[in-house]
Amino acid sequence: MPVPDPSSSPSRRPTSLLRQCMMAQWRTLVAAVTASVVRQVALLAIPWCVQRAVDDGIARSDLRVTIFWALAVLVVAAIQWAGLVGWQWWANMADARVGVGLRHRLVRHVATLGDDDQAGQGGRGDLAMRVTRDVDLVRIWVHGLTTWAVIATTFVVVLPALASLEPVLLYVTLAMIPPLVLVNVVFPRRFEPALAELSDAHSSRADAVADLLTVGGALRGLGGADVLLGRHHTHSARVTEATMRAARISATWSALGPMIPRLAVVAGIAFGGMAVLSGDLTVGGLVAFVSWMVTLTLAVSVAVERFADRGQAVVAARRIAEVLALRPALDQPDDPLPLPENATLTCEDVTFDRDGRRVLGPLSLSVRPGELLAVTGPSGSGKSTLLRLLCRRADPSEGTVSYGGVDLRAADQDEVARSLVLVSQRPVLVSGTVADNLRLGRDLDDEDLRAACHTAAIDLPLDAEVGERGGALSGGQVKRLALARALLGRPAVLLLDDVTSALDETTEAHVLDRLRRWSPRTAVVFVTHRAAVADAADRVLDLTGAEVSHG
Repeated sequence: MPVPDPSSSPSRRPTSLLRQCMMAQWRTLVAAVTASVVRQVALLAIPWCVQRAVDDGIARSDLRVTIFWALAVLVVAAIQWAGLVGWQWWANMADARVGVGLRHRLVRHVATLGDDDQAGQGGRGDLAMRVTRDVDLVRIWVHGLTTWAVIATTFVVVLPALASLEPVLLYVTLAMIPPLVLVNVVFPRRFEPALAELSDAHSSRADAVADLLTVGGALRGLGGADVLLGRHHTHSARVTEATMRAARISATWSALGPMIPRLAVVAGIAFGGMAVLSGDLTVGGLVAFVSWMVTLTLAVSVAVERFADRGQAVVAARRIAEVLALRPALDQPDDPLPLPENATLTCEDVTFDRDGRRVLGPLSLSVRPGELLAVTGPSGSGKSTLLRLLCRRADPSEGTVSYGGVDLRAADQDEVARSLVLVSQRPVLVSGTVADNLRLGRDLDDEDLRAACHTAAIDLPLDAEVGERGGALSGGQVKRLALARALLGRPAVLLLDDVTSALDETTEAHVLDRLRRWSPRTAVVFVTHRAAVADAADRVLDLTGAEVSHG
């Protein structure tokens, strides 16, 4: 299916994104438009057939003519049904493909961003609203695009038909057009700002819910849960207020729009009735007029809904485009250099500054294949920052990080991620089983998984559920499961951030021994506060002092 290129720089103009979505499905939309026009022409032909049946059959007591036009109505109704099926089939296909394409584009783009790249764009709840609710609003707009062909067909067919019946009926119908235009110009200008406020309110509440579910339990003893609940209630009240404001505008708009053609029906019946009495119009013609005006009223009602859908889609597209406009802080080289195998990881005069403050360095070090380097130091000394630099989760402010002489900034980011693997202090697990988290789509048999779990001291069944984000496991189990997952990729360099802190000394010693035997050529940089890790290391780097060699 066509998917807009996520590598292209998206415009912040929401209409640009909507146009991309429409053009990506233009063939399917053309098919839906064709079917919808067939359906609507058939639908509008039914009042004409009824008119002929009344005037030429019933009024003249001609049973044969009446049956003929009744059968004609049946045939036209069958055509109308077939057109409706095709219309809805292709419209549903177009909106579903747009939804899948947009979500794929958003998720793939967000996957290229780091936490710092998303700063200022809301939390996980806000992002979830953009991927779900906002994408659905764009889908609804795409689905409704074909309705404009139905509305246009209705006016194109009905106006000449009314003129053929009685000119005064046409004048009555034309008189309703200026107020309809005015209504559909004034209300969208009020509706879109109300929708923007409502979308922001939904996102803020989603963030509050995410915080409440994630950290509410941990803060309960500190009284923080009540604060989070209050925050949620405040945002919920804002959602209610914004919903009511948008609803008031929508209710007035959706009621006023159809009221105008209904008033035209009243006038048409009055003038048409006088025309029937004077012999200028048949009874069947008056019946056809009322039927067509009912269809016009429905078309106007649907047009108001489509205008509202467009307003919501514009707001949603603006929020989606804001995410797509974010660019990774780490540049991907146009012509990346390949990383060598079994090479030395080197830092040369590396520093890292954050908010104008020196966090790390200057620092130089090298880690050879198969070597275990322990990194120690007090909290805030830059240990975790060093690991992020070594796998290019961040770039140094000064200096160079290279692997086998290749600057990591010149290498492909995906290859760096596969070769230099970080197990952080707060690793991420996905909902599912232990096996699901170990495989992550890789073709690995159960024996491989059990061997990795044994090395990482994970004593859990492979089919055990880990819960949302690993919530069913202890913090130590989450870290060691992430370690086992990293081991299965057999990376060139393993960067570990205090992953054995929850183990007793005996088990920790076993893990360190198994870790060396699992992949003898893998270099390990191990941030730790534990004496057992420092004792097992080939060298120890103390970020508050000098490097200590152990042979």
